[in-house]
Order: sequence, then structure tokens, then C-alpha cells
Amino acid sequence: MFRVDDVYDEAKKIIGVCDDTKLFRWLGDAVSLIANKADLEGWKGAIDICTCDCSCCGSKCATMPREIQTVIGVNSCGHPLLGYGQLFNFHLNGPGDKGCSPCDWSWMDLGQYHSTYRDLICPSKLVAYLQTAEDNGKQLIVFGYDKFGNVLRRNEGGKWINGYAVPTVFGYAVPDSEAPDVARITGVFKEETVGSVRLATIDESGNTGILLGIYEPDETLPQYRRIKVNRPSRWLRVAYLKNNPTFNSRFDHIPLKSRVALLLALQARKYYTELRLAEGHAFEADAARMEIEAQLKAEAPLFNPVQVVSLGNDLKSHCDYEIV
Repeated sequence: MFRVDDVYDEAKKIIGVCDDTKLFRWLGDAVSLIANKADLEGWKGAIDICTCDCSCCGSKCATMPREIQTVIGVNSCGHPLLGYGQLFNFHLNGPGDKGCSPCDWSWMDLGQYHSTYRDLICPSKLVAYLQTAEDNGKQLIVFGYDKFGNVLRRNEGGKWINGYAVPTVFGYAVPDSEAPDVARITGVFKEETVGSVRLATIDESGNTGILLGIYEPDETLPQYRRIKVNRPSRWLRVAYLKNNPTFNSRFDHIPLKSRVALLLALQARKYYTELRLAEGHAFEADAARMEIEAQLKAEAPLFNPVQVVSLGNDLKSHCDYEIV
């Protein structure tokens, strides 16, 4: 791993005259060219995360942090789980939607377009908590439906547009007088802020509520991956692949091993802009090869068995479980 500053001057020569915004954007593109072609160690991680109740079926769900792109393995309270795709509920051998889960320990991918940590259990009013007074008045727009099934809308300058604007006032987390009871959230937009912003519900007393999301300063369109487990579980250990990085300063880290590989990928990015596709393909292939070679040298020759499902006669043993 190295920093943007370690390739800054050479990257400038490849791209030509440009500002830092363009350079950081092209570096992100170059890293993605390599990362999308290989199973790289710099993208792997593991996290322990608490579960919550799914509003759709009563099972346990967990919403991944923003840096997680793909879940590659799940361990529930010490039990390894078998993973299923998003359409497994529709398969003839699947569990359906009636809560009749199979006897194995399993998890299901629910997709990566969830804008909150958890769903609303009942229609609620929404409030925002600001970390700093500098974010007073910044936009926090929630899209979805109210308790009557109407699309959330607001009036701006005499024109009605979709989305409810949650009040953002530092030190005060109260809904406005005409705040709707939101029943379902389909999306969130947050203006770039100085500090983080928390979205939560609030009850009639104005004292308690449920945290729905904590949005970081540069987060504008939150989209998180969510998974569901078929057994009671308080926490999960999740192995994952990270999202491809974006860069904002010369001090950001680049999760690659080979500097040369990155510079070749940057040259490929330039050729693609000039529609010199043959040269771009050649440089991209060499960039991926060099990064894979650098990683293979650092990997230990370990054994990783293929995941299997036991179909033995002792089916009852697979149905027995205990909440740890």
C-alpha cells in the first residue's frame, strides 16, 4: 500500500495539464481498472456487526457500512452460514416468504440499495441531529411514502417536488409543525456537510426514537448492502470486499502493492479517453498482471475449502440451534 503523494508527480506527467480534482478522479478510475480484474487483498476485510429485526418478515437483518461492497462470508454467533442470492425466496426449493426457513444456517443477500440502517417499524416523524452548527440549514431530503400511502412531497418556491425536507438545526431535533408520519423510506439525499448527520425517528414525547442512519460529511446518496439471517442471532461476523476507493487528497492511501501497475493503468485510462482502445487494452492487461504478481508473492499457500451443504440422514441435528 502507498499514498497518492507517492505517484503524484508521475501521474501529473501522464495525464498532462490538470487540477487535483481531475487527477484524483483519474487515479480512482485507474485503481478500479485493476481491482475489478482480480481478488486483491487490499479490498478484503472483516467486521462484527449487530443485527436488528427485519420489518418484512421478522427475521434478523444487518445493514453493512458504506465501505462494504460485497459480502463474501457470514458467521453468526460462531456458526458459519451458507449464503443465498436475492431471488432465493422465489425458488421452488427456497423458504418463500412465510417464515418457514430451511434447517441449515444461512444468510440471504437483500441488495445494496438501502438508504437507512433499518426500516421503519411503524409510521413515524423524522428528525436530524447535527454534529456542528456549521451545517445549519443543509439539505436532508427523505423520499418515500407517508402513512396514507401518499408520496412524500414538499413545496419549494411555489413548485411541488418529491421528498420531505427534514429540519436541520444544530442543538434541536424536533419535527416541523406539518411533518408527515413517514411509513416507508425509499431514498435519502444529504447535502455535503462539515460534520456527520444522524437521521432518527421521534415519539410523541419528543424524547426517544430509533436511529435510522449516520451519514458522513461527504455522503450524499447513501446506499448500503443489507443481509438477512434465518436464525436468531445477536451479532454477525462478516467477511467482505470493499468498494473501490475515491481520492480527495495527496495523503489518501492506495490499496495496491505495485506503483508501476497503477501508473500503467493510468496510462490506459488516458488512451481510453483518446479512443486508442488497442493501446489502452494492452496497458490495462499489463497493469493487472503486475499487481496480481505482486500480490501472489505476498500470499501464503493456504487451503480454503469449497463451501458445502451436508445432506446426511441426521437432519434433526441441522435444525437444532442455540442463541449464544
